[in-house]
Amino acid sequence: MGENTIKVKCLRYDPAVDKKPHYKKYKVPMQEDDMSVHDCLEYIRSNLDPSLAYFINCRHGFCLRCSLRVNGKVVLACETKVEDDMTLEPVNMDTIIRDLWCEST
Repeated sequence: MGENTIKVKCLRYDPAVDKKPHYKKYKVPMQEDDMSVHDCLEYIRSNLDPSLAYFINCRHGFCLRCSLRVNGKVVLACETKVEDDMTLEPVNMDTIIRDLWCEST
């Protein structure tokens, strides 16, 4: 992986197994200029870590279920373009189901 690689730090937490949240780091190739955060998560799950949990449904910004924090800012994974290295976290740790997947409100 060369210069078109980004570093993604993902908060991981399975309440059934983990005592506390922790971060896991991944290196992801930038596959296209308009790669979304969702595309990045799909790459991680398909190629690096099939245990990564997150929610995606409509992929068009309608359902709002793919909300997460990217570098501290709440965004929609399906609409937000990847620009640089990222830290991904769930929107609300109090409603976390697993990893980046939270209960809907």
